[in-house]
Amino acid sequence: MVMDFVTVGMFIIDEIHYQPPKKSDFNVMGGAGLYAALGARLFRPPPSSYEVGWIVHEGHDFPSHIKATIDAWETSCRFVPTFYRPTTRAWNAYEPGGFRSFRYTNEKIRIDEDCLTSEQLQSKTHHLICSADRCISLARGIDRKRRELAEADRDGGQSSLAPKEKPFFIWEPLPDLCKPSEMGKFQEALKLVDVASPNLDEFCSLLGVVIDLDRRSGWSLLRQVCAELIETKAPEVVLVIRLGRKGCFVAQADNQFRLPAYHDELLANHVVDPTGGGNTFLGAFAVGLLEAGESSRGGRFEQAAVHGIVAASFAIEQVGVPILKRLASKEELWNGDRVGDRLEKYRERLAMQVSLDEDY
Repeated sequence: MVMDFVTVGMFIIDEIHYQPPKKSDFNVMGGAGLYAALGARLFRPPPSSYEVGWIVHEGHDFPSHIKATIDAWETSCRFVPTFYRPTTRAWNAYEPGGFRSFRYTNEKIRIDEDCLTSEQLQSKTHHLICSADRCISLARGIDRKRRELAEADRDGGQSSLAPKEKPFFIWEPLPDLCKPSEMGKFQEALKLVDVASPNLDEFCSLLGVVIDLDRRSGWSLLRQVCAELIETKAPEVVLVIRLGRKGCFVAQADNQFRLPAYHDELLANHVVDPTGGGNTFLGAFAVGLLEAGESSRGGRFEQAAVHGIVAASFAIEQVGVPILKRLASKEELWNGDRVGDRLEKYRERLAMQVSLDEDY
């Protein structure tokens, strides 16, 4: 089986603390790997769900209800037993104003190319969430191991899933290392990936600029800095700047566009916890690219972004992951909605908008 999507993001169990009087939540499913897999899975119902690959390190304290939830998704999740230690856990706290503090409460276990099975290595797309240095190492490592598989296939004269094409990388930079001193490494990493996707705060921090999208001049500046970065440093890369409640902005060498969030100002009351929305966006973005196929370059990435926007809307409607329910017809409902229905509603909303460019 050739997989459509594999993430090297981690799985984490969170404890989340809020401002009083709201009570804390414990044993919450989390981590970039979980949410990225969710994004891809939303658009891959069974049996295609098994084309979504990810890795979970299962410690001796792994909750049975979390295992049951993951199993119900029917993905190619590889559980790696680490019973000598607890599952990777993190502490989160919401401060006044909505700022979220985060720290690991035990040692994390990173995922690299040596953790991936041959099927995962040969995935059509890979999601990386890491520093620029590690992005460079992972991209080169996955490419090297794919070539080794292809060479072994030729030498053995056997039929296998050995890759015939360059891997497609979607990179999500780490927030703490999005700063001007990392710009050189960031630019080097851009040459090895196909899509780079910081959020707006991370992008501004990296460039050392302030971009206020509540002002028309802010949109002009965003367009300008994206165009200059692509033209001068990485003409083949696609920049996908995630904008939270304002949606996303996509920049290519020959095209730029933006899409609004699914839960816009009119639906803002549906947003419970934005955690994982960006990771979920990128998992669905990858699947959307594959569904678009080799259509026009601009149209292909717009379809991918539409998938990402819709998937993110499910991720942020609750603490943790959306609830999956299967009907007798085998149709799936996530938080009571069909993914296809929500996708169609969003496309209809886009068709009714004359032009988003007016806000630039």
